[in-house]
Amino acid sequence: MSQPGTLAAALAFVPNWWQDTADPFALDSLLTNWSRACGWRACGLVLSGEGATPLTRGVQGGLLGDEPPVEVPDALRRIRNGENTVLYSAAGSAGRLFAGVQPLGRPLGLVWAERPAGQPWSDAEREYLVLSARAIERSPAVATRIGPVLDPERLSQRLADAAVIAGRMAHDFDNILTGIIGFSDLAQPMLQPGSQAAGFVAEIAKVGQRGIQFTQQLHQLSRSGQVKPNPGVVSTAAAKEELRLKPHMSPNLRVEKDLPASLGPVAVEGGPLQAVLGHLLENAVEACPQGGVIRIAARPLELSEAEAKTYLGRPSGGSHVLVTITDSGVGMKPEVRRRLLVEPFVTTKVRHRGLGLAIAYRILCAHRGGMQIDSVPAPGTGTQVRVVLPLAVARPPAAAGAPNGHAVSGSTVSATAVRG
Repeated sequence: MSQPGTLAAALAFVPNWWQDTADPFALDSLLTNWSRACGWRACGLVLSGEGATPLTRGVQGGLLGDEPPVEVPDALRRIRNGENTVLYSAAGSAGRLFAGVQPLGRPLGLVWAERPAGQPWSDAEREYLVLSARAIERSPAVATRIGPVLDPERLSQRLADAAVIAGRMAHDFDNILTGIIGFSDLAQPMLQPGSQAAGFVAEIAKVGQRGIQFTQQLHQLSRSGQVKPNPGVVSTAAAKEELRLKPHMSPNLRVEKDLPASLGPVAVEGGPLQAVLGHLLENAVEACPQGGVIRIAARPLELSEAEAKTYLGRPSGGSHVLVTITDSGVGMKPEVRRRLLVEPFVTTKVRHRGLGLAIAYRILCAHRGGMQIDSVPAPGTGTQVRVVLPLAVARPPAAAGAPNGHAVSGSTVSATAVRG
């Protein structure tokens, strides 16, 4: 058995980060045991937690502290600029070493550790901290605390497989529903208006129409991975979807828009662009049944490669349009947040099937876009969804292996009810 404090003992600890857990205190326990196994004086994490609240955990002599090291802002800057590790002097230790840690779909965070005085950091130990950061990014203990840690390739493949099945099912159900609706329409004139039989047939027709709406979503999921790079206009798509949803809005719901006319077109065709914005706006509307405020804003954004990694999807560095949709709803419960996009079809609504977010995600992946879904920071309530769309003039090549409609869910997480 390796002695605590040796590099062998530190390496032996790495698999512990991958153990499945739903215990909200598992992260604290892991940090404590990690510090002991490595023989460190202290260690900790600084990660993005619920909404914009930082999650900080430090271990000093087996005790947890919540104050981040003072070097965090400078360490983040230097790691964003390409340094793998950053070492600072710290009283009573051989120095405080930082490495970047970035769960998928989250902003860059830090993992840090202090060695006892007289035990300087070696190159091998620096590399070990970087290795541990990669394990921590995928740790179930981290996902339990801050929300889902996603494998985008696995998620895309699962959704693509589901899209093939959805397309085949939709075609078969279309045929059945066409017969139901057609014979209901033929039977209606043969019945006495206002009779019980006429009422029953009218209800059958309504059920058939609701079924058609569902199969339309299945078709949309099936086709959502197709790349349609003809230019689209955000303001036009948003206006059309607002008009569609207007009858379903509370009279006390106010929609505020900041969509400059000077924004350039994006490399997503009008139909798919409407689908993305429509599903997100519908979530926001349903999150505010008694009224409130929905804000839709857009602006140009130069996205760096590091920033692109913080979005769910397949964005890359370059010129984009950032669309932000914020609602003042009650928010999403933590247990739903943890499941969102990790499970493809999560919904909080009895009569929905969780298709909306899956459709939006596949469209964004196919068009090299991405999204972030976060709770509104306290003291506010609701959800803030950020969508990045590449400008039409700066569109990169389609993603290799991007899901399509013929081949083939997820923290930050939406506080709105998930459409589907």
